[in-house]
Amino acid sequence: MTEKQFFTASPVDELTYCVEKIDRHPLIHGWIFTLEGEVCSENLKAALDTSLKSYPKFKCTMTRTYPSLKRWFRYSWEYREAPADNIFQEIDDRGPHHRGIDAMTYYIENHSSLAIDISCQIPLKVILIRQPKQSSLIFIFHHAVADGIGSFIFIQQFIKFYEEIFYQKKMSADHPPDFKAISQPEIRFSWHLFSPRLIYSYLQYTRLLRKEPSAQLRPQGGEAGADTFLAVVRDIPPQQFNMLRTTAKQYQASINDYLLLCMFQTIKKWNEQETDESERFYITVPINLHNPEDPTVGNIISGFNISLRSDSIGERKETVRLIQKELTTMMNNDIALTTFNLGWFLKLIPLSIKNLFYKQIPRIAAPTFSLSNLGVFSPNPSHKDEEGFHYLGPARIKSVSITPPAGQWIGMVINTYNNRITFSMTALRSYFSPEAVGAFLDLFIRELLP
Repeated sequence: MTEKQFFTASPVDELTYCVEKIDRHPLIHGWIFTLEGEVCSENLKAALDTSLKSYPKFKCTMTRTYPSLKRWFRYSWEYREAPADNIFQEIDDRGPHHRGIDAMTYYIENHSSLAIDISCQIPLKVILIRQPKQSSLIFIFHHAVADGIGSFIFIQQFIKFYEEIFYQKKMSADHPPDFKAISQPEIRFSWHLFSPRLIYSYLQYTRLLRKEPSAQLRPQGGEAGADTFLAVVRDIPPQQFNMLRTTAKQYQASINDYLLLCMFQTIKKWNEQETDESERFYITVPINLHNPEDPTVGNIISGFNISLRSDSIGERKETVRLIQKELTTMMNNDIALTTFNLGWFLKLIPLSIKNLFYKQIPRIAAPTFSLSNLGVFSPNPSHKDEEGFHYLGPARIKSVSITPPAGQWIGMVINTYNNRITFSMTALRSYFSPEAVGAFLDLFIRELLP
């Protein structure tokens, strides 16, 4: 293909890219798979080539230099050929002097070099680390091309293609390249989301954050100006996961309600070590807007803030009711959908003005914490053993975790695999010390499992 092809970037992709440039922290997230058994590098690369063909958005870079007046208003995705050899790296750590480094430590130590500049690099990297008793497969995605659910869809298809190649099955013919999906999600003006009632509710919602800014976690610790990436991961086994579900039912709460309850209590206890002042805490809750029947890979998320004052966080049953009331209000007023659809107006604003607006986002919208539960992760439900572990060909997938980006605020992503729940918390050293990240996460788990 010699003729250049351009596809207009969605306002969500564009926003992610612009905020990264302003914030200067790589907005990448990594999926880490621990594998036991045979892993074939050539088949991995062949499955990657097939996946890239099926999802051409992963062959694109972000640009303004395209032959259209739209470039003053919108970025565009430029399609280019990109073989798997360009994005796949294999590290052999099996020799007598091997480091025995785990994949998460490797990811943390190399986070800066793993950053992806999507103005000149395609938004995906894949790394295989071979060790004596296991292998680790790491997928690194730029957030502008796919959110957590979008990257999950891509990985599921990759595993499917790998098995078809490994077991010499007939390759799937039902997944042709979807070039139209490159510009997704398309945000269209929806009158029903701009009704006076919903707009009034949305203005009230944003007014609260301006009137009572979010309290930040204390101590913010670390070394001033040192933006080293920090991440801590904890797992709880099936028995404790069952205990967590049982405890949530005692409060007539869903798992997500109970997670929010425990996070508010953790934040309050953490900050009480430094101050007894009344504060308002905001927890950002990302909302998945993917249609369950739609396999499109994209950045199709929105969200809202749940906020409570510290003096209202007390007895658990009462606090759960306050959280459920807040959630009901957000859902009934379509706050997440309204926020998403307001992106339509960004199409009309020149990029130079939009960038001035994007610079204010971290200052205006910074929450106390971001908490995202991706739910149950089933990488290969058609091939698993009696113990519930899934497989990549003959390699057993022992564990799965996702590490979110770290930027202007601290966040955590939760995923469940084979009845094991994994908590991944990230921060920057300029906000938290490495010890503080681990201590905060341990305090949260103690709140979950009293």
